[in-house]
Amino acid sequence: MFDYASMPSIITGSGGFVGRHLAAHFESRGWPVIALDRAACDLTDRKAVLDLFQALPKAGRLFHLATFQRTGIVQYQMTAELLDVNARMHLNVLEAWSKYQPQAKLVAAGSSCLYPVRNDPIPESAFQTGPLHESVRGYGLAKQMLVVAAESLARQKGLSALVCVFATLYGPGDHLAPERSHFIGGMMARALAGQAAGGKEFPVHGSPHTLRECLYVSDQIEALLAADAAFENGFYNCAANRPVTLDGMARAIRDVLGWDVPTVYPQAGYAGADRKQINSSHFLQATGWTPATPLEEGLRLLADDLRPRLPRNNLP
Repeated sequence: MFDYASMPSIITGSGGFVGRHLAAHFESRGWPVIALDRAACDLTDRKAVLDLFQALPKAGRLFHLATFQRTGIVQYQMTAELLDVNARMHLNVLEAWSKYQPQAKLVAAGSSCLYPVRNDPIPESAFQTGPLHESVRGYGLAKQMLVVAAESLARQKGLSALVCVFATLYGPGDHLAPERSHFIGGMMARALAGQAAGGKEFPVHGSPHTLRECLYVSDQIEALLAADAAFENGFYNCAANRPVTLDGMARAIRDVLGWDVPTVYPQAGYAGADRKQINSSHFLQATGWTPATPLEEGLRLLADDLRPRLPRNNLP
């Protein structure tokens, strides 16, 4: 097993939701970390990325978590930009890794958006077997390119590259802006605001039967590190095989808040893929990993984080 204390780890996207939590995880354990946020470098600028990586100390791991993402209806309005920005970032970081940090193992974040729409839990073998959901065509295609580019460079240059497909995440520090928040964070923020305003129902966009694989963010980090320990190269789904329906999530949120109102599903509004559940059997069998945070506990921690960040006129 790699000793994270022996060499620094580079984290791209350290200012993002997952990156902040991973950097804090390392720092709390005294593991050396080089945290690269937007202020450190514009990852779409090839020369800037190459110059930066050349100047960095030699690292043992490169956690590539940087991403440019939007959610909801906004995705349909900027498909080209999501493809362009993410493709440039991924290619620039991978080129810099292969040239100036080849001793480092690349551990990159994938996304379930890179898979075609399916009605069953999605295995890794489904990669590039069909069209992506219309809402994520640009973003998902860039993630597909990340997988292919990482595998190709590793094979051609004798490097080590691991891509881990994440669940849908939630937890403290998620974005509040509707076009950037993960769906659970967005649901919780709307529930808190509705409860504070004395709302008599909880409106949720989408179908009550919509299915998602969800993980508390610290559990996803532990899964990422477990995959790093178990796999040298490859492409793996890294979640818990514990999906939840949108209606089940809405009930759990209302229960945590003690908000005894019905959930309603307005006909208008954004709706993504009906089912997005990854099959993480390979990862679970290899690692024995299990999540540590029950849904109720995770939602309670999320609510505690969001309350002081909501606009004051939405608070009790």
